Amino acid sequence: MMTIAAILLCIGAGTVGGVFFAFSTFVMKALAQLPAAHGVAAMQRINVVVLNPMFLGVFLGSAVVAFGAVVLSGSAWSSAGAPWLLAAGL
Repeated sequence: MMTIAAILLCIGAGTVGGVFFAFSTFVMKALAQLPAAHGVAAMQRINVVVLNPMFLGVFLGSAVVAFGAVVLSGSAWSSAGAPWLLAAGL
């Protein structure tokens, strides 16, 4: 169970981190190059489109898995990987 939690946590955190990285490195720069009215309109459209089951599932699911990893590490503290799982969950 700890291995599955660790793998899901790595995949979720990596995916969410990748989305944030992409957004901050080139989406925001592209929006900044648009005229103000177009940039605002594009950002408002992004805010509407991002509210979909796939993104919210990964975004919120990663937080739930992280919380579960913290709880699981506490319940299996005698295991060798528990401190690492706790660190990953935090």
